[in-house]
Amino acid sequence: MPPISPPDGTVVAVDSHVHFHDLSDPAALLDSALAAIRRNLGDRPPTSVLLLTEPAARPTFATLRELTAQPLPTAAAAAWRLEATRETISLRARNRTGDTIYLIAGQQLVTAEHLELLALCTLPEIPDGLDLQATVRRIREAGGLPLLPWGVGKWLGRRSRVVSDFLAAPQEGPILVGDNGGRPAFWPFVPQFRQATAAGIRILRGSDPLRCSFSRRGAGSFGDRIDCRLDPARPGHSLAQALTAADTRIQPFGRLESSWSFCYDQIALRLG
Repeated sequence: MPPISPPDGTVVAVDSHVHFHDLSDPAALLDSALAAIRRNLGDRPPTSVLLLTEPAARPTFATLRELTAQPLPTAAAAAWRLEATRETISLRARNRTGDTIYLIAGQQLVTAEHLELLALCTLPEIPDGLDLQATVRRIREAGGLPLLPWGVGKWLGRRSRVVSDFLAAPQEGPILVGDNGGRPAFWPFVPQFRQATAAGIRILRGSDPLRCSFSRRGAGSFGDRIDCRLDPARPGHSLAQALTAADTRIQPFGRLESSWSFCYDQIALRLG
């Protein structure tokens, strides 16, 4: 696909790790994401993008795509409408006050090494259970961006060495590393983040909301301000191009989790 060059550059607020656990009221989820972005970036936030990272068994993007061109049913105050774009991997959500949020398809995968891997900006069509190298290769072949997200316990012990070895190896295509809002503030040092930075690998931030934390840490609460050219007709492809361009400027927003909330979430996950 040829490079995308819209006439004007934009600042885009991007949450790179989004789960919509409950689609019974998608408009309320969009309201919540917009409110979170406003809390971080002001009452007139930049263009907003949510990168969906759902497992294949939860076809959120396909469900949302079926709701295009009609007002979303909701009990929330602001009415939203979903619109198709000129690409298959994105949707445009607009509310009655003119706010816009782009929703980009993606997938959460589990590799043979029991590592989580995200396929950004691509339809969820890749099987779980392949090894890390094979999964990354499949994501690239599908035109997506592979992102290795940090997770509690997932980058420790044997899996920590797998991640470090992978980041140290020559790459045949783009690779990203992910931080998320669930990382507690008392856990400030992640060796693989320093390793990725030294190797020129970009770190993206995402909220990674859990069912038990959605009201406190939902979509839009943790991410990046990205200076890029976002094509409204093909926002997914234009964002992917920006994320692989060396001169794209990125600035984080949002806060890490408090110690109390982190402990609460870990207990809730194990009891739920």
